[in-house]
Amino acid sequence: MYFVVALDGNHESLLLAVGLRTLECEEYWQWFMMKLKECLGDDTEVGFISNLCDKIGFAVERVYPDLYHGYCPKDIARKIRDFVGHNDTEVKTLFWKSCNTYSVHDFYLCLESLQSVCTNPPFCTFLRSPLFWLDNIPILKWARAFFPKVRYNVKSIDIPEIVKNISTSTHELPITTIIELIIKSIQSAYDERDEIASNFILIVQKHVNKSYNWVARRMYGDTFEVDDSFDTMKVQLEHSVCSCGQWQKTDIPCGHATTSLRSRTSEAIHEMVDYKLTATVYRVAFRSETVNPITSHVHW
Repeated sequence: MYFVVALDGNHESLLLAVGLRTLECEEYWQWFMMKLKECLGDDTEVGFISNLCDKIGFAVERVYPDLYHGYCPKDIARKIRDFVGHNDTEVKTLFWKSCNTYSVHDFYLCLESLQSVCTNPPFCTFLRSPLFWLDNIPILKWARAFFPKVRYNVKSIDIPEIVKNISTSTHELPITTIIELIIKSIQSAYDERDEIASNFILIVQKHVNKSYNWVARRMYGDTFEVDDSFDTMKVQLEHSVCSCGQWQKTDIPCGHATTSLRSRTSEAIHEMVDYKLTATVYRVAFRSETVNPITSHVHW
């Protein structure tokens, strides 16, 4: 079973496509990717995040040769954890800090700390350290700071887990029945999101609350310096850029940007959020008819 999931403006998973084949191989993945491209169209700008599967990489490279393909950090973290032998809190925390930081400078600081921990016992052996997995994976594939364009938060995507749980517990049922159960489970989740859409709060509100006591100083024009009690960042409102890197990586004003924007009473902060991440688009994405029921096999 093949499936593609997107992330919405609230970092929730949205099912795009499901495919069925007897085997998971490079040719079938390529077929599935070509069908996906037919549905999305040639003008749709997309990027792909997948598990550490060479077959998926093969398909993306041939169908979307000019687009970004990265790896889900959870897969890399799992490999490091397996090599360490247990879920060490310090190693886990430092890895995710390295993965999720928005600036190149902060990334290397976090990575240096991670390397320092992993070069000492009990993590490092006379053979190799748990970081050997990262040596063969380009940083561009998993570190957000090096992503060339906008990269939204990549989390554990629940739809594949729903599919796996249902198909495992009902493997003796006909495939059409299994698919119907999967669709009903996904639709139920979408209905819940549709119900709360009227009270939907964008992530920007969290940034506003977090930065309530931060101080912004206008340097010139729409350029500000913002003191967040730990560091000073430079914000250019006209270009939607902050030196922390978060605004340009998420298309949502960071805390430094919201602090600067509060000094401009003529413009609402939420208007600086990219349209595709707004509550309006969120409601459309999860309308009740999002997932269509499968027709009877006699109509195939």
